[in-house]
Amino acid sequence: MIGCPGDPMRAAALVLLALATVWPRWRWVRGLLAAAGGALLVTAVWDVSLAGRDLAWAVPAAVAAVVGVWWAAPIAHTRLPLATAWVLLAGCAGAVYLCVPETDQLREVAVVTVGGAVAEMLLRCRLPVPAVVAAGALVLWGALSGAVGRPSALVGGLFAVLPVVAVAAVAVVAARCSRVRLVIVAAVWVAAAAVMARTGGLAHSLTDALLAAVACAAAAALGSAVLCRSAPR
Repeated sequence: MIGCPGDPMRAAALVLLALATVWPRWRWVRGLLAAAGGALLVTAVWDVSLAGRDLAWAVPAAVAAVVGVWWAAPIAHTRLPLATAWVLLAGCAGAVYLCVPETDQLREVAVVTVGGAVAEMLLRCRLPVPAVVAAGALVLWGALSGAVGRPSALVGGLFAVLPVVAVAAVAVVAARCSRVRLVIVAAVWVAAAAVMARTGGLAHSLTDALLAAVACAAAAALGSAVLCRSAPR
């Protein structure tokens, strides 16, 4: 499997990110731990996907994406219906599958995300927050390692985890938005990620990929705004 040489680093990143959701009590220190976890995740895929000089932009973008998932996954996990956050992560992994050249590692990601959803449905209770945060980071690892250095695939893979951040942002900004509407928002962003994967994620240039990302994000944001504006007070 691609990324195997970086597996210990990947494991350390996932553990650190899971820890940062519950310890210490100072939020800003947790944020620093999450950023450190992002740096470890980048290190785990460095030789596979990020070693080229022309990909230096992807390093801060990837760390920011990891921190974004660390912040957003607990909110999405709490505000969405039971098991839905795991289904959302599975949808993000599906978008990754549509744009990255290497997909073998996504089998592991699929087992974790689908398994989390099944576990919550069988147990009829939510799994611990650190578990969903680690799963979100695993989806991002699958995107970064699967891109194997292709700029457009990196953009598509990073965009693929944006639905988690978008759902959390909507839940915070539009607190009156119901769970049903949040599920629709999640579906809109996953659809946008899939469109992005098949357009910008397969583009021949970084510029085209970024333009596609902006267009897909704008369309999904507009749809989210319409849904939230129409929500009853």
